[in-house]
Amino acid sequence: MKRRLPRRGARRACAGLVVLAIMAWASPSQALDTVRISAFQGAFVNLPVYVAKAFKLFEKHGVEAELIYGTGIQVTNIMVGGSADFGAFAVEHGITIIGKGQDVRLLVVNQTLPPYGLIVRNDVPTPNAGKPYPEMLKDLKGLKLGITTIGASTDITLRFLLHQVGIEPNDVKIIPVGAAGPQVAGLKNGLIDGALSAEPAQSEAVDGLKIAKLILDIQGGQGPEIFRDYAYNGVWTTGAYLKKYPERAHAVVDAIVEAETMINDPTHADEVAQVAIDNMPGFDPAILRAFIAKYRSVFQPIATQKQIENVETYLQGAEMLSAPIPYDKIVAADFMPRDFTPPAGK
Repeated sequence: MKRRLPRRGARRACAGLVVLAIMAWASPSQALDTVRISAFQGAFVNLPVYVAKAFKLFEKHGVEAELIYGTGIQVTNIMVGGSADFGAFAVEHGITIIGKGQDVRLLVVNQTLPPYGLIVRNDVPTPNAGKPYPEMLKDLKGLKLGITTIGASTDITLRFLLHQVGIEPNDVKIIPVGAAGPQVAGLKNGLIDGALSAEPAQSEAVDGLKIAKLILDIQGGQGPEIFRDYAYNGVWTTGAYLKKYPERAHAVVDAIVEAETMINDPTHADEVAQVAIDNMPGFDPAILRAFIAKYRSVFQPIATQKQIENVETYLQGAEMLSAPIPYDKIVAADFMPRDFTPPAGK
C-alpha cells in the first residue's frame, strides 16, 4: 500500500510554520524602553548610576539607560530642558527649581552627606587650621577659589560657608574650573589657591599628589550641623513624565537601590572599585578604593523628612529659597524606597 503524500497546500502550510518557528527562535527578545539620564562624569556622587549601568541593573529591572553627561548646573538643565528623562543631580537644585515653579520630583537618593572638602595648596598660609568651625574659614580671604561652574552646588555651598565668617564674595575670587580633574590641575599649576572640591579631587590632591591640605572635611562630618543629616544627590524626573511612564520610574529606582546594595556590600568591593576606576580615569586606583572603603555608607536611597528640612534650611540661609516646600511636593512618595538595610560587614 502506497503512503499518501500531503497535499500541496498542506505541505506549504507546514513549511510556513517551520519558517515562523525558526524566525521566532532566531529573533532577539523584545527591545527595552530606553531612558535618558543626565549625570556627572567621573564623580562619586553618581557612583550608584555608574554601577547600575555597568552591571546592567537597569536592564534587569526593565529599561535600557543612556547616560548624558554634564558639569555643575548643566546636569539639572539637561533634564529640565527635556534632553533627558531623568537627572542625577543635587537635591538642592531640585528644591530650588520647584520653588521657582518647576514640576519635578525626587525619586531616590544617590548620596546623603555632601561630598565636599575645602582644600588649599600647601604653600597657602592657614594660621587658623585646626580651630573649631567656622574659624578655619577666615584663612580663605583674598584667595582664588575653584568651583565647578557658576550656580552649581559647589558655588552655592562655598558662598554659604564664606558667609559664616563674614567673607563677602568680592573678598575672594571664585573661579569656575570644572570637575575633579581640572580642579586638581588648577591647584597643581597655580591657577587657583584652593577649591571646594568633591571626591575624588581632594583625595587625589591631598593624599595622591600631596600638593594640597584639607582644611574643612564636610563629607567627614565637619562644618555646619545641618550637613550631617542631609540628602545631597538624587535621581529626579518631571511630574509629567512620572504620570506618563510610572513603570519606567520604578525600574530606575529599583536599579539604583540594587546598585547601592552592591556598593554597601564589602563582598562586592573589588567590582565596585573597578566601576569607579573605569569612570574616573586618571585618578590613582588606590585612592578610589580607599574612598569606597571609607565612605560607602553615604550611598543610601532614602530621603527622610528631616534630611529634606535641612536642605531647605541651608537653601534659605543661602537665600536660594524664600519659604519651605512641603515634603510631598518634593519627594515622589510612591516611588521613594521605604526601607534600606545595608549588607552586614565592615
